[in-house]
Amino acid sequence: SEKKKEKKSKGEKPHLRQLEKCRRTQRRGCRCFRNRRGFENHRRRPSSAAPRPPGPPRKPPQLPRTLRYPGKPPARRRRARACCCRLCCWLSLILIAIAFLVAVTGALAYLWFQPRLPLFRIQSLRVSRFNVSGSDGGPFFLDASMAMTIQAANPNGKMGLTYSDLEADVSIAADDDDGDVDMGTAVALGFAQGKKNSTAVKFAVVAKRLGVDEAVGKRMAAMYASKELRFGVELKTKVGVSVGGKSTGRVPIRVECGAVSLKQAARGSATDSVLPHCHINLLRWINLH
Repeated sequence: SEKKKEKKSKGEKPHLRQLEKCRRTQRRGCRCFRNRRGFENHRRRPSSAAPRPPGPPRKPPQLPRTLRYPGKPPARRRRARACCCRLCCWLSLILIAIAFLVAVTGALAYLWFQPRLPLFRIQSLRVSRFNVSGSDGGPFFLDASMAMTIQAANPNGKMGLTYSDLEADVSIAADDDDGDVDMGTAVALGFAQGKKNSTAVKFAVVAKRLGVDEAVGKRMAAMYASKELRFGVELKTKVGVSVGGKSTGRVPIRVECGAVSLKQAARGSATDSVLPHCHINLLRWINLH
């Protein structure tokens, strides 16, 4: 019988032998599995084996930048602010450069042309009629007519001047305590002046039944008889510059001529003497002589 078993075992295939051997050893805690070489036995790992060491820690989930720092503005706003700052800087530099060029150009033009303001003076003053009428205790009225010539001179030798319509307000300086009496207003047409030229502008003022105070009326009549009556003129116009046939914008000026008496006016017209020049008020707050 043993010989028969040996013969049978010799006649079996090798993989069947391995399978039988594996089955025998399963009771000892082995595992059998089949691979290309056949069945192999592996012992099971005991349950008390040491656990695997922990792996490297994983990175925690990160929030986006907008949620990570809620108090800080996003990067786009910073870029926009930087662009705005650059734009403001460039605009400021451009404006400063333009202002510098304008200042240099104005200084060179001033040195080349050497501009001067026009000169005004009262050339002649004539009163053809002056009558103060009234009764004691009643109203007094003034009837007068006066002709005045104002000379406007251009002292510039490299540029001309242009004037708009001239408006003259004539007043009578009766007394310092009582104030001036407005006689009337006269208007003359504008004109243009060449280089080193002078122009005589004529005004005619008429006052009809102008109501005045009794004391002032009597004082004016007495001063007119003695030729001590004084007249003042305030001239309003606009002056511009013309160079090479081109005119610039006009600037408003106010010309104030001091009170001139009839005696001074008669003496000046008889001897052709120069009466005092008038004062020029430029831009309503700059007084020039």
